[in-house]
Amino acid sequence: MGLFQALRRRRLPGRSAALALFLLTLPGLSAAAETGNRFADWRLLTLPEKTPAAFTALAEDELRIEAQDAVAFLYTEFTGVSAKRLNWRWRVDKAIAPSPQDRVGRDDRPLAVHLWFPPPAAQRSLLDRLGGVFGYPAIGRVMTYVWGGTSERGTVIRHPHFDEGRLIILRGTEAQAGTWYDESIDFAADYRRAFGEAPPDRLYLAISADTDDLGGMSSARLQALHWEQRVSESGLPRRQTALRP
Repeated sequence: MGLFQALRRRRLPGRSAALALFLLTLPGLSAAAETGNRFADWRLLTLPEKTPAAFTALAEDELRIEAQDAVAFLYTEFTGVSAKRLNWRWRVDKAIAPSPQDRVGRDDRPLAVHLWFPPPAAQRSLLDRLGGVFGYPAIGRVMTYVWGGTSERGTVIRHPHFDEGRLIILRGTEAQAGTWYDESIDFAADYRRAFGEAPPDRLYLAISADTDDLGGMSSARLQALHWEQRVSESGLPRRQTALRP
């Protein structure tokens, strides 16, 4: 389920959803999170009347993400992003039945990585600004990289919850449970293909699990999430930057 769908079920019109969403923003990981984990300062975004997915630190740069009929987002903000690529490793140990990602109310998935881009200042409403005071992420354009669904790897789907959003399937039904997969995405190129311009240097990075629509239990892990600069003239990647805001 997307961020706004649950709020609209509560009859919050349009961007009035922002006023409610910032009230649902909670600090940090679960109590099991280890001191020094790079995700320790990230924030948990839950949805009204929904059981939250659980995010647990396993190591400095590794998370376990579990959802039993649940949904939640762990996110943080970055400014001055000059990197054009985002890399990580992930695995799903327990999956849910695949479902179409373009259908509202059926778009469950065991794991996803999201890039949320704030709308331009001139397009922000009063509620957007008010939400920002409380840490609510004002979201304009969205790129979501998905493990799950019924589509083939590489399929690009218009986001069912955001007018200016895209879903990109990275791992689908061909992915093997319990197997690590390495990802390296050129999110700047994906953004340009979707929206016709370069991405802004301010964004929110989020991780989610979503099994609340159709139900079921998922268990997944994600590690080594980091920005990578453009390829240098020598053809070798420039310095990789750990994910701290």
